[in-house]
Amino acid sequence: MAAITSKLLTWRDRLVALPVLQQDALLYLLATVFALGTMALAVSDDYRQWAEMALGPYAVATVICWVVSRRRARLVKPDVGGAGDRLRRYLVLGLLATVVLVPLSVEVILRAEAKPGAHVQNEVTVIEACADRVAHDKNCYLSNPKSIGTSVTSQSENSFFPYLPGMIPFGLVNATSGPPEFKDARIPLTGFSLLVIAGALLIAETTSRRRWRIFQVIVILPSGALPMVTGGDDLPVIALMLLGLALATRRRPLWSGVAMGFAATLKFTAWPLLILLVLGQWDKRGGRAVWRYSLAAAAIVVPVLGVGVGLAPHAFMLNAIRFPLGLTKVKSPAASPLLGQELVSLFPGAKPELITILTLVGLVAVGYGLWKRTPSSPQTAAGFSGLAMLLATLLAPATRFGYLIYPLDLLTWAVLLSPITNRGTEESQHADQGQEPLSGTTNSRSLSPIAAEVCPSPASEGEIAGLTVVTSTPTSHS
Repeated sequence: MAAITSKLLTWRDRLVALPVLQQDALLYLLATVFALGTMALAVSDDYRQWAEMALGPYAVATVICWVVSRRRARLVKPDVGGAGDRLRRYLVLGLLATVVLVPLSVEVILRAEAKPGAHVQNEVTVIEACADRVAHDKNCYLSNPKSIGTSVTSQSENSFFPYLPGMIPFGLVNATSGPPEFKDARIPLTGFSLLVIAGALLIAETTSRRRWRIFQVIVILPSGALPMVTGGDDLPVIALMLLGLALATRRRPLWSGVAMGFAATLKFTAWPLLILLVLGQWDKRGGRAVWRYSLAAAAIVVPVLGVGVGLAPHAFMLNAIRFPLGLTKVKSPAASPLLGQELVSLFPGAKPELITILTLVGLVAVGYGLWKRTPSSPQTAAGFSGLAMLLATLLAPATRFGYLIYPLDLLTWAVLLSPITNRGTEESQHADQGQEPLSGTTNSRSLSPIAAEVCPSPASEGEIAGLTVVTSTPTSHS
């Protein structure tokens, strides 16, 4: 085991040591391979259509990064501190247009024109159908839903709604009288997500290169681009979680609580970070800020959930809790060959007992982790949340590979939002080599637990660490 760990750390350090453009080339190469695999293996039409449009841009970005990096490596005095960063940004913005915005526009238009094939995932139509009911003064949560929803809104009228009430406003565009192209819920889902992510990165206390890397992981690589184009319901949650974490790192507990409160009204997937971030809240004077954060979050969550639960408690439980857990006659479409799903499939007669056992195993594991390594900063809270959600995804009885975007993003933020001392000196040193700045050490209380929990290496905590698998993780809707 020690030998395997040593080899993994050696490979990680080699990846970290690569010039930043070569790191990008590796990520875009994996994205290209993922697009090829999606074209060949995806069952859903919208997934294949996205892959067909994204394949070329990813391949071109790979070639550009690699060629430019190798060319500059041959120069006596490579100038990548300025020109190299500008090239990276241009490529990211170009990919934002070519693998996100253009494919999204095409999918929305094809859907509006009722072209043959599926041009949207069913979570979008479920959100729209729910908003239609609300617009007509009906309860979003049906007491006797019949279906899981389809890619056609009119056939999702009797569907389950496995989300929290905060998700409803994104579907209200479908209840308007505008052109059908502008009634797609993906438009507000994407617009809101991009705006919040941009705002979070602007206020994040980190380097410019790290901001662009975070944006790259959340939006540009297939882990973000594919779900944003085909569904998008997870992206507003992730965006608000990033905003809440960025505000916590700036020691703004009140506003961090507000952001996390809104995230927690969308999906339960925001709740691990919502809860654990309590342990990492500090104010400007260095004091604990648990109550300010908690009260701010509760001021958002309690009334929103109160409305959803109060109108029909049984319907809410049926839709938002029992259905996602697979405890209803109509089964959730979430399915991947992960541990919890496989155990339930092997022993269907013992499903309630298995769910109880898996839940207890998860709780014991998380409890032990909290006892041994209690998070004490926003970054360590994000890292612990990522590990907890990874465990939950593996053990959940109804789960998808797509849920792995949460631990992926959380662990990325835990590393890239870690404090850096002597930032100017450090960046200038790595700019000369064309490398990402390292996640250096600091006397802040927030970094030492991160080094142990997220990047347990005697070497540097590099931005590329843990990100090379980003495009090999299949994504799917919730």
